[in-house]
Amino acid sequence: MSELAPGPQPAVPPLGGARAWLVLTPAAFIYVLAVAARTSFAVAVPQASERFPGGASLLASFVVLQLAVYALAQVPVGLLLDRFGSRRVLVVGGLVVATGQLLMATATSVPGAVVARVLVGAGDATAFIGTLRLLPAWFPLGSVPLMSQLVSAFGQLGQVVSAIPFLALLHARGWTTTFATMSGIAMAMAMTGLALIRDTPPGVGSAQVGRRESVWITMGQVLRHPGTWLGFFCHWIGMFPAAVLTLMWGVSWMTQGLGVSVSTASAALTANTVAGIVGGMSAGLLSSRLPGYRSTIVIVSALASLAAWALGLLLPHPVIAAFLAAVVLGMTAPYSGIGFDVARSLNVPSRWGTCTGLVNTGGFTATIVAVQLVGVMLDHCGGDRSAHDFRLAVASTAVVWLTGMVGLLLSRHATRRHVRSGCWQASF
Repeated sequence: MSELAPGPQPAVPPLGGARAWLVLTPAAFIYVLAVAARTSFAVAVPQASERFPGGASLLASFVVLQLAVYALAQVPVGLLLDRFGSRRVLVVGGLVVATGQLLMATATSVPGAVVARVLVGAGDATAFIGTLRLLPAWFPLGSVPLMSQLVSAFGQLGQVVSAIPFLALLHARGWTTTFATMSGIAMAMAMTGLALIRDTPPGVGSAQVGRRESVWITMGQVLRHPGTWLGFFCHWIGMFPAAVLTLMWGVSWMTQGLGVSVSTASAALTANTVAGIVGGMSAGLLSSRLPGYRSTIVIVSALASLAAWALGLLLPHPVIAAFLAAVVLGMTAPYSGIGFDVARSLNVPSRWGTCTGLVNTGGFTATIVAVQLVGVMLDHCGGDRSAHDFRLAVASTAVVWLTGMVGLLLSRHATRRHVRSGCWQASF
């Protein structure tokens, strides 16, 4: 009888509230600084070309390498999150970012700069999914989709940090001082996270964190679950159409393909950012209120992004084409985050970090392939980068889009079949 009637348990505080925000805030700022580190090299390209001679292709390889490291690190980071919790992973990741920025501050050769960007990519890989891993532990489960979108939107302030204060300091004090300053700030925030971040609320057991399940068992269960792949392909098809615009080819398409001014292209990308905030809020609300229709919502948003690119490439008025594509793609991009909600609701809590990391690789893998396809096609067309060249180049990414859609539909069918049969339970 004693096993059926345990003694009084300590009161467990309700989720949310001031303590939850005190834990989330330093994690979110670690994410902001990781994004700032990710984008700092891009705004420093003119100075980098003087510091590291080798041409545009060499400088571009730094960005590709960092993105590849980020994507490859997602699953290992997810496993570490499930094993050790967000606090330790976020703090170590923040220190790795700080080390990378410090090395970049002192690097005078290409090998040193490459190592620095690898470290930044590896540390950056912990920030987003590490912060997401805290949400279900500290906030009511029904609010997690919206909170995830808030974290994602807040993290984009890192781009503002690199574009305004970082760039201003770079012009005023030079390369070494600026990157060293960013390193110091990242290190200070990591120490703040060590003091304030906790994996679970007081009085809550740690069964979801630190479970010593074999890595191979965790990976096997996550990889075999069709819900994980449903989330993966939701992120794949939701992220890459906008990422092709914002991470690589947007300015070139607008200024060279459409012939608009640099200021117009900048305004369109600013509109894209604002639209992304609105899209993120709508995606979070829909995901939390209509959990049974999450994959359908992603499909509709993917069709909208496809239409946005088609109209942007075909409309005769350049400014309208640029703004229409930028705004609609900004609105649809956050719907890729619904993939995290899908995978989390269909995997057990002790594997949430691993499945989140795997889902996050979906969009980045698709982006790397799509960006490369556009570049190859532009070179194949002769390198003039005319409107016609961009139509052919962007059209080639239909292969990536179709791959994502087929994967989404197949994994959705498998997931629904298993849920209906009672093989797995969904928690929203």
